Amino acid sequence: MDLFSITKSKLREELLALYFTNPDKKYYLRELERILKFSVGNIRRELIKLESAGLFLSVSKGNLVYYYLNKSYPLFEELKSIIFKTSGAPKMLQNILEKFNGISQAFIYGSFAKREEREGSDIDLLIIGKVDEDKLIEEIGKLERKLQREINYSIYEKKDFNKKKKEGNSFILDILKEKKILLIGDENGL
Repeated sequence: MDLFSITKSKLREELLALYFTNPDKKYYLRELERILKFSVGNIRRELIKLESAGLFLSVSKGNLVYYYLNKSYPLFEELKSIIFKTSGAPKMLQNILEKFNGISQAFIYGSFAKREEREGSDIDLLIIGKVDEDKLIEEIGKLERKLQREINYSIYEKKDFNKKKKEGNSFILDILKEKKILLIGDENGL
């Protein structure tokens, strides 16, 4: 499999994003159809290609075939890093947040930012600015279903965030000390 064919289709991009966001999970075809909203036939063809390239493995249980990532694939860690940066959860979150005016900063923190996430780990998101929370809830909900991960977010208006930081709020100070994945804005604004 050459590098340029990794994400040559929307389906492949979404498959890889889902699997690399949940690298320990095994999915069967109908489950993938429900999550990704692509036809079973197209998903099957894509998984067969990825399996023949060695990136995926499959196992049959009863009449279901489960597909999962081959963590022994020679370029597994490199691909995980590339997918993470180009089409994984951070990029998907960034695409959603860019639709909202009024966000000065947004970043992922916690286990996901430290790359210590496990199956079932949530994604912690901090948003600084003003946002239509009803619309945000709707967009985040769609992404949670697609990624099969819970996304916990906190929203602070800029002045409230700065006030809490100045007052020495332990939650804010702890977040600022740890590793972050910046989605909107930069470190200087924090």
